[in-house]
Amino acid sequence: MANYNFEAETWRVLELLTHSIYSNKEIFLRELISNSSDAIDKARLKSLTDINFLWDDSDFKIFVTIDKEKNTITIEDNGIWMTKEEMISNLGTIAKSWTKEFLEKLEKAKENKDHNLIWQFWVWFYSAFMVADKVEVESKSALDKTAHKWISDWKTWFDLEDSDRAKRWTKITLFVNEANKNLVEEWKLKDLIKKYSNYVSTPIMMKAYDPRTEEEKQKEPKEMDFEQVNETKPLWKKDKKDITEDDYKALYQSVSFDWNNPLFSLYTSVDWMVSYKSILFSPKEQNMYQNLADPNLDFWPKLYVQNVLILEHSKELLPIWLRFVSGVIETNDLPLNISREMLQSNSTLDKIKKSLTKKVLWEFSKILKNKREDYEIFWKNYGKVLKEWIYYDYELKEEIASVSLFKTLNETNLITLEEYLSKAPEKKVKKHEHSHDCDCWHEHNHEHKEHWHEEKEELKKTIYYIIAKSENEAKASPFISQFREKWIDVLILTDAIDSFWVTWISDFKWADFVSITSSEIELEEKTEEEKKKEEKKKKEFKSLFDFIKNSIWDDKIEEVVLNNNLWENLWALKTPKNWIDPQLEKMMRAMWQQVPVQKRVFELNPKNKLVELMKQEFEKDMKSEKLLDAIKYSYYQAVLLEWWELSNVAEFVSLTNKFAGKYLD
Repeated sequence: MANYNFEAETWRVLELLTHSIYSNKEIFLRELISNSSDAIDKARLKSLTDINFLWDDSDFKIFVTIDKEKNTITIEDNGIWMTKEEMISNLGTIAKSWTKEFLEKLEKAKENKDHNLIWQFWVWFYSAFMVADKVEVESKSALDKTAHKWISDWKTWFDLEDSDRAKRWTKITLFVNEANKNLVEEWKLKDLIKKYSNYVSTPIMMKAYDPRTEEEKQKEPKEMDFEQVNETKPLWKKDKKDITEDDYKALYQSVSFDWNNPLFSLYTSVDWMVSYKSILFSPKEQNMYQNLADPNLDFWPKLYVQNVLILEHSKELLPIWLRFVSGVIETNDLPLNISREMLQSNSTLDKIKKSLTKKVLWEFSKILKNKREDYEIFWKNYGKVLKEWIYYDYELKEEIASVSLFKTLNETNLITLEEYLSKAPEKKVKKHEHSHDCDCWHEHNHEHKEHWHEEKEELKKTIYYIIAKSENEAKASPFISQFREKWIDVLILTDAIDSFWVTWISDFKWADFVSITSSEIELEEKTEEEKKKEEKKKKEFKSLFDFIKNSIWDDKIEEVVLNNNLWENLWALKTPKNWIDPQLEKMMRAMWQQVPVQKRVFELNPKNKLVELMKQEFEKDMKSEKLLDAIKYSYYQAVLLEWWELSNVAEFVSLTNKFAGKYLD
């Protein structure tokens, strides 16, 4: 037996491994099983060039057993594994003078996410010491005449001795420490195998469950047979035609914990530019196990590399606004960091992400077209999350806007933007064409063309919208009246994100988005006679308007104008051109963002009898208390119609009581 003492710095290596490189101690079993599988693959490969290499031992399996009395977990396989020299070189790395080199490379690899170091220093093996006080490795390589056993506590010493094993074989025994005794349970290890190593190509064997009581077991001891724990062939590696709806549903429920049927099951196999396979699911109903309000929570699809679960929540492979999409993705094209727990950012990752995103959007469009009722249920549950795309993927504007649904003024069901535009009236707009000076060469002479302007008319549609806290608030807006009267539809946007969404998207299919609360909206062109009447009215009310603006609310009102389209409403507040929507302003203030003070356009309805009475009172006595009360009360009404907080609630209540008292008198 050869005995070695570790160097004083060894504890630093253990500290790095257990606290820095691996974030989850449960993966020790994944690492040991993965490398047993690799050893078996190498044995298979070796047998292709050496027909006598396997002899009669070609039935490859990985065995996992426990001993509760000794508190041990054992992993055995019949792969190629190590000669004595390889055991010293690989497992005994830190026993030599290499400790400093190991630490330097380990720390550098951690910074640079160098995945190659996992093989150079057998970091996978050292993960066993996260849960064990001592580890034994007994190995017989087909390339070595003698078997050898390596034993170490990792901290101070390791021994290397000969073993009497005759056949090709390796057994790793972990003496589990007190803090992790809960792992020495068959059910626990089976759960870990199914979680991380379910699709390893080699069968993983454990003893079958014994349902008898402890008393029955003691009375009649019985050795249970080994049974296969893993499935070996994942669903996404089967031919698509061989996968049933029940198969899809079972996988969906296992990855999402949603017991409803998914909106879709999307099978993808790509082998061009980048290679990957995936099965993705979108939910339809609300999932009680998901809290999508917090994008930092762990959802997302699972990532497999070489049949091994590497990431349970692969955020890097789908955009944040598709975080409700679950499923599995497998690729061998992605490099991993030293612990195999994190992806490195690279062009391959970006290609997979873009490909998957477009495929999911295409699937949404198919469901929207063919299963409209299902898609509407999905949108009501997940539309708010999907709208977050506006922050991250503006180049996908058309694709995502096409699968978005909206509440509107005239429709009882949700509609798409294309459906909105199909009914929207066209309006003539003036288009200016412009040409700069240019020199044009002709066969015999130069002809100089001066710049010119030409005004043309073209037909264009507009998408009108209103942002409000609720559908009722939107329909109570005074600006809805003219649209309702002319049966022109209006998008009703009530989600918190809508204020940002509609600002950023700006247009769709060459149709501009226009808020009905903005100024200068004309739904139809006025006749010359109408324009003359309007100008005459403006002159009649000009003095009253100037009085309201300059004497009362000059700090709040930019302009006072007439509006014949307010229906029965008295007043309305409108946003001046190029100013932000009032709902967006509210949201920005709620987020403690600085917003410049915005003056509003104060609109008056000349069709309302009270307006005419105020005009008569103004002409009779501009200092009349009745006039001032009526103007203030009307302004407060306009503010309330926009669901703003009143700056002087007491005054509004006083005015209300005064008017009510006179009415009942």
